[in-house]
Amino acid sequence: MLLYIFLFLIAAEYGGLGYYLPIYSSLPITLGFSAMLLIVVVSKHKVSELLQYKLFTYTLIFILLTGLGAVHGLVKHYAIEPFKVQIGYFIFTIIIAYLVNDKKSFRLFTLVFTLIHAALVIINVDKLGAARVGFYQGGFFMGDGNDFGWSQNVAFPLALHLAFTTKKALYKYFFIGLSVIILIGIIGTQSRGSTLALGTGLLYYLTFVSKKKVAGFSLLGAIVVGVILFSPANYFSRMGTIVDYEEDASAMGRIKAWGTALEMAVDHPILGVGAGSFNSAYGRFYRTPDDPVRWISTHSVYFKVIAEYGFPGIIIFLLSIWHTIKLNRRTLALVLENQGRISIMPIWPHALIWSTLTWAVCAAFLTGYLYPHLFLLMGLTLALHRMVLSEVEASDHQQVETIEVKSRPQYFS
Repeated sequence: MLLYIFLFLIAAEYGGLGYYLPIYSSLPITLGFSAMLLIVVVSKHKVSELLQYKLFTYTLIFILLTGLGAVHGLVKHYAIEPFKVQIGYFIFTIIIAYLVNDKKSFRLFTLVFTLIHAALVIINVDKLGAARVGFYQGGFFMGDGNDFGWSQNVAFPLALHLAFTTKKALYKYFFIGLSVIILIGIIGTQSRGSTLALGTGLLYYLTFVSKKKVAGFSLLGAIVVGVILFSPANYFSRMGTIVDYEEDASAMGRIKAWGTALEMAVDHPILGVGAGSFNSAYGRFYRTPDDPVRWISTHSVYFKVIAEYGFPGIIIFLLSIWHTIKLNRRTLALVLENQGRISIMPIWPHALIWSTLTWAVCAAFLTGYLYPHLFLLMGLTLALHRMVLSEVEASDHQQVETIEVKSRPQYFS
């Protein structure tokens, strides 16, 4: 029952329920239900044990640095909203780590997550491939094409994971269909960052996941053909600006913002200008008289963090991402060592690594460090590792019992 309540929160958050029901105010209601679920989790589990995982510890420290911005930041009250959002999504991480505790719940979570994304592609189909203007229906963190493609990139490997781990043909085709819809969502946004992330993920699949290279290249070929056939007319001309970035105003604006972020970090190396204060710092101290706008976006999670949190903050943030990938690699090693003894397949941790890598690539070009994607991936990473440890322990216990039974004296009448 608790898992279903939580899945409703995820669906409401990503689906943008407040858009359809104005009485649903995302942050208060989500925080309220999340707090209740957290109380139940804490009452049943020793949550402090999660501190043994470095991804959890570094994320907690990063959130505390956000709160510290309310004390030292350039505009102190600007740190309050990021602090509340991060706490809310950090609660998501803890809840996932304990409620997603077996194969059924893991697959159910990923199914709901990918179904939401496929549904959002269908709902926003009129915007895909059109001029890059307009507001996408969905969560507040999916409002434009770049953010929409970012979220779809996170969902794509999880949809493929469902297809790869399903034996029944009907279900397998259904999950493949979900994957195709999500892929259309990525390409249809015409987002350069999303395309680079997709390519990174496919490269990871070919290099580390696919054992049958012919099948792997066939999958890649099918995706490339699909992109050529179904991509918008101006898709390839837009992708061409990745190389000829000097001719693209958007790309040059990003480079200017990144340079400004580095200047802020050099001027405020220890704690940065404070969470949420980049724009104010830019407008007050870094804007030149010939700049056409007073406020700009960093257009990069990493540059935003280094400007607002300083050099220690960006190191802590990067370590939280690295240890998410590292823990999945540990889980993968455990799965490979115990194949035949446990039911979890290597594609499970592979899918989470893939999603984390694509998240990280998109993050280089977008500003949403307050979005829920990374927090959910961290939760799934912790949950999967705990599941594998549990299955290995159960298998070891069963082996010991079997040996004990065989070693007992046998008496025959």
